[in-house]
Amino acid sequence: MKLGLPGADLSDNLKIRRPSMLDALGEFRVPLEATMLWLNALTYAWPHAIPGHGKTVMFIPGFMAGDITLAPMANFCRFLGHRSVMSGIWSNSSCPREVLELVGARIERVVERHGGPVIVIGHSLGGVYAREIGRRYPSVVERVITMGSPITRPRDAANMAVQAVANSVAALRGRAEGCLSENCSCGLSISSTEPPCVPITDIYSRTDGIVHWQSCIDRSGSPIVENVEVHCSHVGMAVSAEVYKIIAARLILPESEEHERSRLQLHPGAEAAI
Repeated sequence: MKLGLPGADLSDNLKIRRPSMLDALGEFRVPLEATMLWLNALTYAWPHAIPGHGKTVMFIPGFMAGDITLAPMANFCRFLGHRSVMSGIWSNSSCPREVLELVGARIERVVERHGGPVIVIGHSLGGVYAREIGRRYPSVVERVITMGSPITRPRDAANMAVQAVANSVAALRGRAEGCLSENCSCGLSISSTEPPCVPITDIYSRTDGIVHWQSCIDRSGSPIVENVEVHCSHVGMAVSAEVYKIIAARLILPESEEHERSRLQLHPGAEAAI
């Protein structure tokens, strides 16, 4: 596991490539990664939340995936003493604007019911949405964690097969021009070099076979953003012991006093709701 990467500037000057064929074939190691998770579960001293002080965690799945793909991670967070809630997505293939409206409404209901703040974890495209949710709802989002999320020029960084699927999905909806791209006709930019004003942990793997790892790195230089390298496949991040260790460690971190003050100023009722 490696923390951080030199901040460089920025996507316009960065040459984004697609994953190599070797990395794409490496996606077939997911069963091995899942097995390693179970072995680690029996031997690793997982950090549990203090009873009554667990975090509320929301999960957003990747492109074409549904909540069920992150169910093992959600159960893991419950095991650690946290409250897990799903995004309500059956298949993450709809218009980005519609998905963000759905997730945003879900966040508001969760905060109303359980109080805030919420930690948002997104896999792949779900991580791109998680960052946008953090940007739109800084008053109730404590932290964003992304896993293999192409935050820089996602269409240029995606495996050709994934891009073909995205084009097909857009065409089936009659929105081929610009849909599911940075030029989406609904006016949403799904890639932004400007991070939201909440702490972010961007997890990436140099052996990612779905999106090129360089597109998953935040190069803004923001002091509240960290890039963490792991060694696993793209799909396997949802069941990787290495990723689970990072998430477990971030979930027990106290909310920074500065962010808590700004959050409560934006959302005065949040403290009473907790």
